[in-house]
Amino acid sequence: MTKNMSRPSEAFARLVPWIRSQFPQVGNLRSGQRRIYLDNAAGTLVPQSVADAMGNAALWANPQPERNWPGSFETKREHQKARGLLADFLNAGTADRLYFSESTTAALYKLREGLEPSLEAAHNVVVTDCDHFANISPWEWRARWGVRRARMLPDGHLDLEHFTSLLDDDTRVAAVTVASNGLGTLLQTEEAIRVVRARAPRALVVLDAVHGAPHVPLDVQALGADALAFSTYKLFGPNCGILWLRDTLSPQLSPFCVEPHTDVETLMEWGTLSNVTVAGVTAALEYLLRIGERLEPGFVGQLTGYPRQRRLFKLMMTAARDYEQDLSTRLLTEIQDVPGVTLYGLSDPARVAERVPTFAFETESVPDDQLEARLWALAGLQVAAGSHYSSAVLRGLGRASMARASFAHYNTTDDVETFIHALRALPDS
Repeated sequence: MTKNMSRPSEAFARLVPWIRSQFPQVGNLRSGQRRIYLDNAAGTLVPQSVADAMGNAALWANPQPERNWPGSFETKREHQKARGLLADFLNAGTADRLYFSESTTAALYKLREGLEPSLEAAHNVVVTDCDHFANISPWEWRARWGVRRARMLPDGHLDLEHFTSLLDDDTRVAAVTVASNGLGTLLQTEEAIRVVRARAPRALVVLDAVHGAPHVPLDVQALGADALAFSTYKLFGPNCGILWLRDTLSPQLSPFCVEPHTDVETLMEWGTLSNVTVAGVTAALEYLLRIGERLEPGFVGQLTGYPRQRRLFKLMMTAARDYEQDLSTRLLTEIQDVPGVTLYGLSDPARVAERVPTFAFETESVPDDQLEARLWALAGLQVAAGSHYSSAVLRGLGRASMARASFAHYNTTDDVETFIHALRALPDS
């Protein structure tokens, strides 16, 4: 960073008022009632531009993309534009494939089905107890191969020693998450991939980035995985799953598809794409680019190894990550002084770089199943309680459920303070 250049978090913080202005529902419900949205890990809010793009597509983007009409040509261009933006967001290779699906779960089930003919009883798949179940259940469902589960450490990290011990020459898939959906811990993904390459050279590495994509800059070329999935409804867009495949993986797949479906660009997609959804994905990514454009003048010379559009994505995600770390540091520091509150996972502010702003907690005064209603009544806070698709994490903690407050880049320090004050007030509410 050059002299006198502001920290990424400071530059991003100056944009937050503009960012919040893009989201009509960020501070209130449709009724006008004030609210603070802290359930971003289950699905983020969407900017007005995404809603507008989807409404426009519902009116005008109905033609199939294969016809020789003006509207069909436009639909085809929109599909290509969305795939191009996704490639830039992930820094995908030019020959890699990007597929749309209903969700991350659906995308990984489709990948499993495409790989199934190559998996035999003598083979094994290694999953982890750190994961969102989208990257566990597909590999366990009707498995005729061995499924091995690597342990989670108390702080939410992967037990790399145990993970390493499960890998061998018969391992064909290693399924790992980028960030814990339950605890917010960033796993040692790059180290895990290096271990797989050394211990199980014939294994494919499949990453669940559903909780990483909204919070950390992703670069699939640098990561070195074979497949990665995430959901755009957790990235300020519509309900949609994205599956990225390295170019060398696609030819190995035998996915389910109807006989006339032979286009490799869409082979992992079942039936006709929703043009409305594709338009929403494009608009969500363009929203991220607009933030990158506003940040760009303050970071001349940074991340210059990427072409400009990819650089804008990385600038935006890097600055947002820095800003979210400031929010996390504040929360982790202040929650330590709140009586009767237990935080699960990484709680040391000095280790904030190892997590994203998702916080699992419990309170002595209010059971998990009552926290949603009580925090809403106290301060208009929307938090969630339940399994959060992270049943393996809960088993590791010895719990049936947990409360979770999850922040995004449109949240503010005032939101953190309101949350902390509400926790303090719970026993007397």
